[in-house]
Amino acid sequence: MPNTVNEAIVQRRTSKRSLSDDVSLELIYELLEKARYAPFHKREPWQAKIVTTVAEKEFLYDKVIARYEETGMIHDNESRTKFETKMTRLLKNAPATILFAREIITDNKRLDSDSIQGTAALIQNFSLLAHEVGLVGFWASSAFTMDQEFSTSLGFPANYELIANYRLGYPDPDAPRSNGKRADVKSWAAPLL
Repeated sequence: MPNTVNEAIVQRRTSKRSLSDDVSLELIYELLEKARYAPFHKREPWQAKIVTTVAEKEFLYDKVIARYEETGMIHDNESRTKFETKMTRLLKNAPATILFAREIITDNKRLDSDSIQGTAALIQNFSLLAHEVGLVGFWASSAFTMDQEFSTSLGFPANYELIANYRLGYPDPDAPRSNGKRADVKSWAAPLL
């Protein structure tokens, strides 16, 4: 386990695979309680829905598949098989999923931008905190995210949109681990003048 923020940032990796062991709702609330210290302006612009039970997973899966049918993403047997397989792995088989939504602020462009950035910072905080307690996550922006109508159908306020579905679980020791290779910092950061 990392002992410093520096170690957590460098060591944390996205993982699409995890064990099937349950992640307790209490632990998720503890992580969200700390993650909420992300920076924002004026008011906290985020909400989250937590999916851990079989009934919640089935409900979300059914809503996503129905939305994909409605929008034409599922339009034949091949696309149905593709999305049913993907959403089974991503939603039904996930020990936990957190749906993160952000407030849409139409009357203030800066605050609307801050809403996206603040919610992304919340999710990154959550990722680092999950890593610290031995969990792995997969921050996805599936096609059903950023669909305000879909967000509302899940119970989010009308002025919110999903920006991430976050798959959470305990690490599978057999899952491949990314080396986290990044471009040299000087290839993308330079003095202004």
